[in-house]
Amino acid sequence: MLVEKYNKMMRDNATVNLDKYANTKTMKRLKGKGQFCGMDYIKLRELVPAEFYSRFNHCENVAYTASKLIDEIEAILAGYVHDVGVLSFAHVNSFKKGDALKQDKDELDIKTIISKDEEFMEYLFEDRINLDDIVDAKRYPLIDKEIPCLCLDRAEGGILATCLFWAQTHTFEEIEDLYNMLCYAENLNGMCVDIWNPRFQNFTGELYINEHFTYADYEDFFKAINVYSEKLLSKESRYMMEVLGLALQYYEDMGVIDEKVLFDLSEKEIIDRIMDSKYKDIWVDVTGIERVDYGNTGLSFISKPKIRQANPLCMGQMCLTEIDGISGDFYQELNPLWDSILKTDLPITASLSKSTVKTLEKYRIGGK
Repeated sequence: MLVEKYNKMMRDNATVNLDKYANTKTMKRLKGKGQFCGMDYIKLRELVPAEFYSRFNHCENVAYTASKLIDEIEAILAGYVHDVGVLSFAHVNSFKKGDALKQDKDELDIKTIISKDEEFMEYLFEDRINLDDIVDAKRYPLIDKEIPCLCLDRAEGGILATCLFWAQTHTFEEIEDLYNMLCYAENLNGMCVDIWNPRFQNFTGELYINEHFTYADYEDFFKAINVYSEKLLSKESRYMMEVLGLALQYYEDMGVIDEKVLFDLSEKEIIDRIMDSKYKDIWVDVTGIERVDYGNTGLSFISKPKIRQANPLCMGQMCLTEIDGISGDFYQELNPLWDSILKTDLPITASLSKSTVKTLEKYRIGGK
């Protein structure tokens, strides 16, 4: 399987063994939650991943990659647990709550979750690690850093996994080359940089890319970033996230699920619960969508999601720089996202039954 091959690449490059943590209830719960926000269960071919890639896989691979770039175990474990608060269908829950622009309303508190896991806490004690040092990934710029910077959460679960499993635009070998471009600068000691560039002022560490040790080049990496950005901006992605969010809200109102269920159960278990209910027709209709168009008939949305992008630093000739420092307007020419962003002002729609439209319409109106 492709997922196994990809995971093996990450594990083979790791310098730590996290297997004991992997067997805790905190981490095992993530095995039933997909990285691509429910797209594994729909019929819209453009969005169905090649294989199921779980949040557990993502967390492990962020941690394993971190371990080859840094020897700080707290940072590595922060990467390992950064998604343990995620609910089933992930960012769909943000769309459900009207938070498509920020998408930060779909996770529960990490510290609370881990503190209730006695086995996980015992392992932290054995390894002399303070829980407070691993529950905020934003403390570690390698793991989580604001756009336009590159970080491992964005590079692995966003760019590489999207291109390999979701968009299916790259072969495993091409992804391996991109993976081998990832480097980390903890500080700027001994590096040549443009000191007038605000990005290098108060520098706290950043993941960057280097084309000198792989078959891939900077153009290849930026094309992969484009794939990632365009996929999430596509009318298909935006529509399915919106309509799945409404469907989840409907099933909460019908008493079929709640936030505890979304946290505790796997996505397949939740779908089974929905399909065993008398309200299953809505789910069947929504997940059976085969085409999304621009238009304002039926159940339509003007969907403005979070713009997911990156402008990673690159290693030039002994100089760490933005891509413009290497080749002029290269970045702007390679990232023509404005057309896609402008299209977020257009209504998008799909073919749904009249009964589904009538049922979900009140949630759409009420949430706007």
